[in-house]
Amino acid sequence: MLSRVVMTSSATTTPVTPALQDDDEHITTRMRIFISRARDLVSRDRNGFSDPYVKLTIGGHKFTTDVIHKSLNPVWDAAFDFDLEAQSLPDQASLMFWDKDRWGRDDYLGTVYIPFDPASLWSDSMPRHFDDPKNEAKWFPLKSIPGKFSKVTGEGS
Repeated sequence: MLSRVVMTSSATTTPVTPALQDDDEHITTRMRIFISRARDLVSRDRNGFSDPYVKLTIGGHKFTTDVIHKSLNPVWDAAFDFDLEAQSLPDQASLMFWDKDRWGRDDYLGTVYIPFDPASLWSDSMPRHFDDPKNEAKWFPLKSIPGKFSKVTGEGS
């Protein structure tokens, strides 16, 4: 039985401040991705829980949240700030959810791809500063990818 795992736009990106670089032709945008929480994740451990964490990949940048032990409804509230060239913004951010294991390889929980288009990130399609009160969290479904364990459940924000 497949459930959904979702990430919210607390896990979305928001341009923080554009800054001009060297020749005024390269504009760097400071981005922030906030990974808030997940809910109803699949259990991968014998104790009926998982020890989930998230690996975020975007435009050559890689980040990892802390591991939340014994939880199917983890709360990370993790913010990741980084710079990207405005002329070469990536099409999406990839968030892979994993269960941390003491021995052996970590277990796959699911993946979220967050597309970088205003309609997907903001309900009114208007890009917002991270601290703007109208920049509300948005949920994204967690999915399985070919070659990984196929049972994926839960929601994330």
